[in-house]
Formats: sequence, structure tokens, C-alpha cells
Amino acid sequence: MGIDWDRTVFALVAPDALVRHVGGDVVRRMRAEGFTPVGWKPLWRRPAALDAFNERNINQVWKSYLYRLVDRLFAFGPAIALLMRDDAPVAGLDSHERMRAIKGASQPELVKPGTIRSDLDSTNIMLALMHSSDTAAESAQESRVFTGPEGLATGDVADLWALIHGMELGFPQERRGFDGVLAGVRARVIGAIWDELSAPARDLARTLLSGGVADLAAAGAGAKLADLLPRSHPLDLFLRDDFAAHAPPDIDQSPVLDVDRARLLLGAYGVRLDGWEDIVLATSLRFPPRRAGY
Repeated sequence: MGIDWDRTVFALVAPDALVRHVGGDVVRRMRAEGFTPVGWKPLWRRPAALDAFNERNINQVWKSYLYRLVDRLFAFGPAIALLMRDDAPVAGLDSHERMRAIKGASQPELVKPGTIRSDLDSTNIMLALMHSSDTAAESAQESRVFTGPEGLATGDVADLWALIHGMELGFPQERRGFDGVLAGVRARVIGAIWDELSAPARDLARTLLSGGVADLAAAGAGAKLADLLPRSHPLDLFLRDDFAAHAPPDIDQSPVLDVDRARLLLGAYGVRLDGWEDIVLATSLRFPPRRAGY
């Protein structure tokens, strides 16, 4: 089909939106602003051409950890590629700029109320609910990369809604934000090491548990508990970490904690990270997450 890329924006409904069952809301919000879906395709795996497409970014712009997180996101779950045609253009504002304003900033601390990412509670820069291309040229290029030679489906938009509904039903609805994830994992760790805790450590653990998510996820809560562990305990580093973006994104170094290594240590104690916990903690190590109170 002939596409007017000045008026058509390539977009992705990201895996985190589908797992949280807000993928349909993301599309409805774009439609309410005058963008009509004219093409779509489910992405069940990482696009084969993604490395070639991002070669310049990988080598010159991005740091290696960022690209590993992009890979991790596509491994986490499916996404939906979309072509959204701007049927309500605004004078003096091109369609790609309009879409950027509608979706909002990727950083939770910068996102403005009334945008998709604010109102639907994005988690962090990587778990930001959706992506859209910045220019007409990028829309054309990203469409080719993400949809391949077979292109996108067109036709009855009811098919798109059925696709979104089916993909969301494939996952239990994820309702946990960053604080809920961190609190839940810390609670399980406390249970796993209970027999190793001294009397003062148990007193602190009971206090944290009684305070629920707010106390367990509070900055420094894990460090207080770790201070009461036996010396050089294998889970010391995991408990101490607040998963709050230790290193700014322009520093290419491994974070203090490696989530993959931590997963193995946790497994030795019978604590398992589910897929959502894994992706939330891994991405929040690099990019500040939305906390309670934003």
C-alpha cells in the first residue's frame, strides 16, 4: 500500500503494556487524538534485522548495557507493531511531534499528566508502554525492520482489537508497580533466610513486613536488614540494592548487582523471580523507576 509517511507514524505497543492489559488503552488513547490504525502485526520474537538497524547506535551512541536491555525486553513477551495515520493534523505540528506529545516523556519523573505514559503508569524508560518513531524517515525504516518482507495486516480494525485482546488474555494481568515488585521479592527473601536471622534481625524483619509494600520497598530498607545478616552472606548484595539506577545511562559499566547472577543465588534459597520481577528489576538498575508518589 502507498503510505504517506509524513502523516503516518510507526508505533509499537510494548510487551509491558500487553502484560499489564493496557495495550488496548494505549491504542484507544492514540485513536482519541485522531490517529487511526491502518496496519498492524504481532511480534512474537525479536526482529531478525534489529541488530543491523541499530548498528550505529550500538557502536557509537548506545552503551552495551542498553542494547542488552532492549534484547531482554523483546525476550520478555510479544509486542504489536502499528501504523497510525494522523487523521486530525494540527497546524504547525507534524504528525510525529504530535504523537510524541501524546505518549509523553519516557522518564517517569518528566512525564506530564494527561499523556499515555503518565495516565497508564509507565515503569521506567525501558518499560514505557509504547514506542513511536520520531520522524517520517524513521517510521518508514522501522516499519521495514519490524515487519519484514511480509509487511503489516490491513483491513477490518476489529481484527486488531481481537489480536490485542487475545494477546493480553495470554498473560495474567500484571498489576505490580516497581514498589510492589521490590517489596514482594524482599518479603520472600526474608522468609527464605528467617532461620539465619538473629533476634534483632527478626525484630526488624517483622517491622518491615508489618509495614507492607511501603516499608519493604523504602530506600535503605534492604540495607538495614543486610546489616544484621551473618558476615559475607550470599544474599547481602541483593538485599542492599534499592534497584534505583546506580549508574547514569552515559556510564558504560556493569551495575553493582547483576540480576542474572542474583537470580542464581536466590534460586539456591528457593526464591524464584518471575518474568515481570526480572524485567522490572533489571531495567530499574539502569533507569530510575516510577515510585509511589509520582
